[in-house]
Amino acid sequence: MKNYRLKIFCDFDGTITKNDVWMNSLVKFIRDKEKFNNICEELYSGKIGTRETLIRQLELVEDFSPEKFDEYLDMEEIDEHFKDFVEFCRQSRIDLVILSGGLDYYIDHILKRENIQVDFYSCRMNWNKESKKLKSEFIYSDEYCRACDTCKRNILIGNTNDLDNDISVYIGDGSSDFCVSGFADIVFAKGQLASYCWKNNITYFEYRDFSDIKNKLIKILDKNKLKHRQEAKIRRRDVMMGG
Repeated sequence: MKNYRLKIFCDFDGTITKNDVWMNSLVKFIRDKEKFNNICEELYSGKIGTRETLIRQLELVEDFSPEKFDEYLDMEEIDEHFKDFVEFCRQSRIDLVILSGGLDYYIDHILKRENIQVDFYSCRMNWNKESKKLKSEFIYSDEYCRACDTCKRNILIGNTNDLDNDISVYIGDGSSDFCVSGFADIVFAKGQLASYCWKNNITYFEYRDFSDIKNKLIKILDKNKLKHRQEAKIRRRDVMMGG
């Protein structure tokens, strides 16, 4: 019997946090809501990717203040069951990392506020004090694909060793999770991601909060039903081989 090992990759905005922090807090520094909404519509319709979306939306930010932003961030709530889920992963020796197309500043702020220690991959926020303008560094983007700000697919594939019987789990809720969901063995989805998985025949478990995810994983582990999703395994192999 194979000794499979779970590796969990989790979105941040709207998944760990109750709101999309970018849409809820950072948008308060944007006055031109019409332009902002038009960019969102282009993203939702598939005309542009998350990378271009972030670049164009950050250009709309005016008079950014880290101190004021911190105040907004302190009002952002996380899923009540996420801390327990982190502890479950720690006790079960399950690797857990956060993959986000958001900005490192607010992810780090919220995790530290909640005293949660989880590694994360995200975009890097740069703030020009003189102009009070924000920009983003795409430090985990794909060299050949400019659609995503953070290439969640590459990070999941690079940290899932099929030869060591790693089983990848992805947890998400939105459009930035569409691509990576096709490469994970187990997918937990809600919101836009659940609709995408359903339309694209990607097997997934729907969830409300992290207690649902924890309970489902416990059942899978207890019944020893861990296995690779063959289509995902083939897609990971094709990417690794340059296919």
